[in-house]
Amino acid sequence: MDPWQTLTTDYEDRRAREDSLDRLMEWDAQRSLIGPVAGRSVLDVGCGNGGKAIELAVEHGAASVVGVDIGAEFRTPPAGVDVAFHTGDLSVLDELEPLQDRRFDVVLFLQSLAYATDRARTLRAVRSMMADDGVLVVSMAHPIRYAVERSERDGVGIGDAYHAVGPYSYPSLWNPEITVTHTTDTFSTIHNSLTDNGFRVEHVLEPQLSDENKQRYPHKQEWLSRYVGIIILRARPA
Repeated sequence: MDPWQTLTTDYEDRRAREDSLDRLMEWDAQRSLIGPVAGRSVLDVGCGNGGKAIELAVEHGAASVVGVDIGAEFRTPPAGVDVAFHTGDLSVLDELEPLQDRRFDVVLFLQSLAYATDRARTLRAVRSMMADDGVLVVSMAHPIRYAVERSERDGVGIGDAYHAVGPYSYPSLWNPEITVTHTTDTFSTIHNSLTDNGFRVEHVLEPQLSDENKQRYPHKQEWLSRYVGIIILRARPA
């Protein structure tokens, strides 16, 4: 099986668990920045099996949703909704034929943008596909997470680890038999990659567990206390 397909399957299995951080806090926070999608067109880049794309259409009324992922086994959308999935690499969105001449009101990168080999190219491609009043939502691992991991692994200070941006490889938390490599960032590199490629950042969230879930899932709170979690940014075309 293709490593990406294996990893996507493992991720979706983990995400479906009762105690997954995606279920407990991340998806709610992401939706709050996406805002209303009723009657709007959505592009979900790195959509995994397409579960969230389907939800946006079925439960939240998106007029059309297109999902793109490099290795997923896509779920079958229910009849009567305009949801389409395409296998493709987010690094070359400008070459993906089904996206040619399309325009979207909402574009999502939910834990996927860091895998772009040329982030500027990917963001410029997305900007060219967006409505002028569109919304871009980018969810990424919090920069402090990888600073802590690098500091612990390499025996360097947090500051040095934080500023060591660029490719980072490690065994996947979803399947330790697979090594993943992606870009790591500081706050400034995330922000500047958006503003340098046609967007203005409008709002930022750093979600955390509710007090109830901190008590109910102390192992998840222990992980968040150490690695912080994710960061979500909402941006609009500049």
